Amino acid sequence: MNKPFPFYSEQTNQSFLQADMTKEERDAQLVVDKSILLFQKNRLMKLIDQSLENRNQKEFEQLTAQYNQLLQQYLHVANL
Repeated sequence: MNKPFPFYSEQTNQSFLQADMTKEERDAQLVVDKSILLFQKNRLMKLIDQSLENRNQKEFEQLTAQYNQLLQQYLHVANL
């Protein structure tokens, strides 16, 4: 499966849950994860808007699927 976000680490959610991390490491991971979430969320929202303007349904569906996947991957920081 292709990663929709090339710099997304599949370890993010798992590393956040590791018991051997210090509080500072968990806090740092949260900051990184929140930054990635906001950047990718804004990027995808712009692309979704463009696909709507261009009336490109296939692209819209692909981008909204990526957007929903992003939100699922970063549930642990979505409401911070």
